[in-house]
Amino acid sequence: MKSKPNTRHIAAISLVAMAAGFCICLPFDAVPWVRFLRSGFEAGLVGGLADWFAVTALFRHPLGIPIPHTAILPNNRARVTKALVSTVENDLLSKTSIRDKMKQLAVTSRLLDGVEANVRTPEAVRAIVGISDFAVRSVPLEKLVPVLEREIGRRIDSFDTAGAAARLAEYGFANEWDKKALDFVLDFAEEYVNRESTVRQLGAMASDAIGRIQTNGLMQFALNAFAGFMSEERLGETIRQLLQSQIRELRDENNPTRIGISNTMREKLDAALADPETKKSLERWKTELASRFDVAAGVHRFLEQTRERVLDYIHTDAYPNGLIIPLLEQAIGRLKADPDRTERVEAFVQDKLAGWIENNHHKIGKLIEENIAKYDNETLIAMLEEKIGSDLQWIRVNGAICGFCIGLVLAAVHLIVS
Repeated sequence: MKSKPNTRHIAAISLVAMAAGFCICLPFDAVPWVRFLRSGFEAGLVGGLADWFAVTALFRHPLGIPIPHTAILPNNRARVTKALVSTVENDLLSKTSIRDKMKQLAVTSRLLDGVEANVRTPEAVRAIVGISDFAVRSVPLEKLVPVLEREIGRRIDSFDTAGAAARLAEYGFANEWDKKALDFVLDFAEEYVNRESTVRQLGAMASDAIGRIQTNGLMQFALNAFAGFMSEERLGETIRQLLQSQIRELRDENNPTRIGISNTMREKLDAALADPETKKSLERWKTELASRFDVAAGVHRFLEQTRERVLDYIHTDAYPNGLIIPLLEQAIGRLKADPDRTERVEAFVQDKLAGWIENNHHKIGKLIEENIAKYDNETLIAMLEEKIGSDLQWIRVNGAICGFCIGLVLAAVHLIVS
């Protein structure tokens, strides 16, 4: 890389050259052409010194002498800073110019195109997983538990147990649970009646009952004759056949007795559910059941288990590539296919950006002031001289050269006039 020339040395050499030329010409001032050159060197020396003074006075006192209106930048630091801030805020980076530039960018379209083009890159996938993981882990479970506990408590307190029982009964009757219950009882009864032990038990019970009947005369004789004719086995078998016959009749859907039993079951259940004591009992049961559980601990365990399952799912390939990215692509596709909605989103974004610019534009100037305030005068002067010092030193060189040329011209004019 080519190094920059040291313009300060060049400027000094030009000034020294003018001074040397002037001094050399003085002893030979009687020679016309020497006197002609001396005029050029004299003017060049004056021009070089004047420009040296002007350039130096911008940053410091020439030769350390506190001449008025020198060291302009250090002495007017606050004014220069204010002018710089005003220029940046009101001209270079004004609110209007920034808003106009933002409108030209079509932020929404650029953002959608950028997301769509990069959403399946490994970096985007890692970002999706990382953001989701952070969001899930950041959920304060200890703050959610009391909220959910109170909500569950309100739900339990407001739960109508009697109404739920009535709806359950209505649902059961609508789905013929009463008939299924009756058929279950009949199945059990039939199975019980068909047991041999049941037949013997029924026969013994019937024989014992007949033996306990006390009557007089012909009725007693008939009972004794019947008891002697019918053994316990025959009595039990006869009773079983009667019961089986009744069970078969009750299985008939159109049997009046079966219909009556079902209607009686419905009436009794409706009456029980409508009874205030039943309602109170159900409420007490609900309260007692709820008091047996530690709702807070249960909710906390549930939330922790849910979070662990969600985190496990987030770190599978199915989460970013199978769920989030397709959802993003679908949303972007629908938005891009709807120009009206895209315009509304762009208007919303521009409005928010305009508000943000309005509220934060002053921070540009504040940032400039803060950055300038971090440096002392010597550091700032060194920075300025590093950036623009070479151009300023060329002013000195040009001043010496122009002065020399002007001096020659003036001398020539003087000779012509003389």
